[in-house]
Amino acid sequence: MTINYNPFATSYPPSRGPLGKIFRPVIDYRTYLRAGHMLLMFPLGIAYFVFFVVTLAVGGSLIWTLVGPVILVTVLFVSRWLGDLEAFMAGYANETSIRRPPSRLEGVSNFRSQVKVRLVDPTTWTGLIYLFGQFPIGIAAFVSIVTMGSVVFALVFSPIIALFSDEPVHIISDIGWTYSINSPLDGLLLTPIGLLGLVLASHVILAFSSLHGWWARMMLGSRSTRIVRRSVPPPTRDEPPKAPTHAAPAAATADAAKGDENSSSASTAKSTPSRFNPPPAILTPVPNLSEIQRDARPNTAAISELTAREQEVFMLMAHGDTNADIAEELFISEGTVKTHVKRVLSKLYMRDRTQVVVFAYEQGLVIPQSGDEATPAQRSIRLG
Repeated sequence: MTINYNPFATSYPPSRGPLGKIFRPVIDYRTYLRAGHMLLMFPLGIAYFVFFVVTLAVGGSLIWTLVGPVILVTVLFVSRWLGDLEAFMAGYANETSIRRPPSRLEGVSNFRSQVKVRLVDPTTWTGLIYLFGQFPIGIAAFVSIVTMGSVVFALVFSPIIALFSDEPVHIISDIGWTYSINSPLDGLLLTPIGLLGLVLASHVILAFSSLHGWWARMMLGSRSTRIVRRSVPPPTRDEPPKAPTHAAPAAATADAAKGDENSSSASTAKSTPSRFNPPPAILTPVPNLSEIQRDARPNTAAISELTAREQEVFMLMAHGDTNADIAEELFISEGTVKTHVKRVLSKLYMRDRTQVVVFAYEQGLVIPQSGDEATPAQRSIRLG
């Protein structure tokens, strides 16, 4: 999930030029919003650390009584709510949406099973690690912001400081170099250095906040790889429906094979085969999506022995969904999904998910979509 994610995409958008990427963060309000979020990590990190240390210590020491399990279960659900809060704040500060796993799971009427699902959910434990890590991260962010802000403020406003100071101001560096400000003119020489430091500080804030957003996305976000796509706009009356890009070469081959309409293009296609126009004797052209009978009745006899839940898992597997996708789609845990997948493969005598996809397409249970993934309603319609 996080491999192809670029944490600096919102901090340095491609639409900005080189100068914009360098100087725009200084005047962008999002930079100071991220700085405020970094300062807020410090008190929240302390609160998280104290809360979890105290509750886990008390609950662990009273684990053999009735009070200890109640405290630990409370910590389990509170960590979930705190994770939702942190995901919202980190996503808002970094202009990204951190999608959390669904809160409502299968068997919510049974509190015991719901607690069990929370215990086996990986996001529960990664969320606890994230909340504990906010304590050192918050300290580092607070110290960095306060130090950079103090130095930049002193350098930029050094003429004003020298104007209202009765005694000379001495600036001593770590290497022993000393600079004395006896008048506002002497302080004016430090203002450009302070402005340069402001630019550098803004980029440090963006880098720190972007990396923290990536960390929050990895620890708090859902492990589902589902991508929500926009539906293809309907064709106009004067324009025939267009096939997707991957079916265009096959459609061109099929049209070229019709000698009664374009004999010259057909002869050219046969005489000059290429990787976009393979010879019909080697590869069979893929049929045009417009020629597919979408109202054809699928063959559901092979999966009639599957339960209703197993049929839903089967259809999602046939569409290429991962276990995390299926868990998020059906509001169940990944452990339950793995059990259903094993039962589906066992009942259908299949080795892996690839055979499920091939079988579903051969039986007409899955139909090609025009560049869009099938909606849950379409999947249920195909099951009849």
